[in-house]
Amino acid sequence: MGLTFQKISKKYGAVVAIKHAEMKIDNGEVRAILGGNGSGKSTLAKVLGGLISKDTGEIIFDGNVIDFKSPKDAKKNHVIMTSQELSLFGNLTVEENICICDIPVKGVFADKKKIKEKSLEILKVMRLENIASKKVEELAPNQQYMVELAKALVQDPKILIIDEITSALYREDVEIVDDIIKNLKKKGCIVLFISHRMAELYAMCDSVTIMKNGETLGTYAMQEKTESELLSLMVGMKVDTTRERKNHQTESRKDIFIKAPHIKIPSYGTEESLEIGRGEIIGVAGLQGHGQTDLIDALYGVFGEIKLEMDENEISIHNSRQAVTRGFAFISGDRERDGTFQERNLAENVAAVKELVKHEKITDTRAILDSFNVKYDNPGQLITALSGGNQQKVVVGRWLSTKPKLLLANDPTKGIDVKARSDLHKEFAKLAGEGSAVIMISSDDDELVNVTSMVECSRVIVMYEGHISAILEGASITRENISAAAMPIEEKTNVDVAERGGLDE
Repeated sequence: MGLTFQKISKKYGAVVAIKHAEMKIDNGEVRAILGGNGSGKSTLAKVLGGLISKDTGEIIFDGNVIDFKSPKDAKKNHVIMTSQELSLFGNLTVEENICICDIPVKGVFADKKKIKEKSLEILKVMRLENIASKKVEELAPNQQYMVELAKALVQDPKILIIDEITSALYREDVEIVDDIIKNLKKKGCIVLFISHRMAELYAMCDSVTIMKNGETLGTYAMQEKTESELLSLMVGMKVDTTRERKNHQTESRKDIFIKAPHIKIPSYGTEESLEIGRGEIIGVAGLQGHGQTDLIDALYGVFGEIKLEMDENEISIHNSRQAVTRGFAFISGDRERDGTFQERNLAENVAAVKELVKHEKITDTRAILDSFNVKYDNPGQLITALSGGNQQKVVVGRWLSTKPKLLLANDPTKGIDVKARSDLHKEFAKLAGEGSAVIMISSDDDELVNVTSMVECSRVIVMYEGHISAILEGASITRENISAAAMPIEEKTNVDVAERGGLDE
């Protein structure tokens, strides 16, 4: 039996979102949907989940034609969708959010005891019991996405659509999701898994369907194709994912131009120091919540005054605006909160920093949008009309057009497709090649290995409990070494792994 899509199409005016898409998925199968931003994968998922209507075609589940008119209708039939656009209420607790679709009642009132029991059962599976009574607005982004998944799981899905929620998760979260998916498979649940993290697809999925320009190009067993082959199918041209690490410069050869001796890490009440070289990419890794974001925010003036030495001059930065005028830039992976102006058009979003803060005129918005391969109709359209990945490209274009001396990036590729992520890494490497520096947090250790391999001067610093627990350089920058350094270290902090030859010796 299972799930079958037959010639599904969807248009928005003249724009074709899906064109004759076809798929067949068996019960108990985990199917990856892989495609670039705007390829139609999320639209197809929304059609199945009842968020939007299809124009033509049929969806058949276990021999019956299904055509849900709303998410509520889909949920009644145990077809549940989670997505990057969270459906949580920030002012409610975690346990209230988990049960919001089917609140246990006692008379005319909510039964708080049953809500607690019902939510705690799934929170234990997800190892999140400690946040049950917290309000969602108080949680870190990765925890919010885990709650979004918990909310779906409590509804006993027969078909579960996971659309990009793992892009905000850390390694330990992804391991929990992996265990959950294995249990769902045993129950016969169908999982549609949309992610741009290739390692996750190979670890969790049985098969993969490639989408491009709204069409389903083909379906393959996950282990049948290499990553390069899948990406080549996805973009329509040969892609080589192998990467050689550049000849690495030693610490003594770095041209240090920023010294930050007192970086506050408020979450732990600690301080760290950092010296930043021209042309350097510094990756920042660690388990979620160990001070990575604080490090970048402090450098950007978020916590008030920070004193730096820049180009041998003592300077003070009191706020983010001053940071920008000093040549700093900030890109966040949380584009809705920190990146886009959602009621403004593309031209206004691109111009926001350069014109309003640096008072420099942008003469060609299209050139900036086109250079980052943004898919758009015209610069006057609202940014919300674009896919999530294309919105993030607009944000990146806005900042890189200012030619920053120091780029601070907090998980900037979240929700961007694999090809676009590679393009963004090249832009960061290009920026470093022009003499600027990049400090980049990523929840994906593989990403940090890749991006630091693209320049001659790079490091990965690993944070643990508000301190830099390890500094990796050259051949020591591996996923295994990053993972090991992120775990509790009792001996001492600030271990320079490069000096002792790596963690795996």
